Amino acid sequence: MTATGRTAADIMTREVVSVAQDDDVQTVAKRLLESGHHNLPVVDKDGKVVGMIGERDLIDANRQIHLPTVLSLLDSVIPISGWREYEEELRKATAVTALQLATPKPDVARLEDGVEDLADRILKRNLHTLPVVDVDGRLLGVVSRSDILRALIQES
Repeated sequence: MTATGRTAADIMTREVVSVAQDDDVQTVAKRLLESGHHNLPVVDKDGKVVGMIGERDLIDANRQIHLPTVLSLLDSVIPISGWREYEEELRKATAVTALQLATPKPDVARLEDGVEDLADRILKRNLHTLPVVDVDGRLLGVVSRSDILRALIQES
């Protein structure tokens, strides 16, 4: 099965459910659940994609924060595990808005990206959805795993 010659413009979903960067986390959770999607693009006031927010982000935001294990040596604190993980957990736990909780600078697709490239990126990066943007970064649509599968099946 191949979808040779087809692009994001051909297979993307144009009616996109998104959230505004200033939406509160409760609004985001409600919108995500109502949409039935795994992830939603976060857009600024100009419609530019500034992040992606998903089920995992919302679950992480509601988990307890685990302090990193540290070793105290000669008046120094040396992390044995995960300052970065701790900072990420803390960021999510204290998030008030969609932008604060979202994964910033998400991977995006362009209209001309081929289906095979999109499939490869989604699988290798374990993504559910790629926002499709114009040259200015404004949201035009999304390509999901389902869109790619549909394109591949139509070609066979």
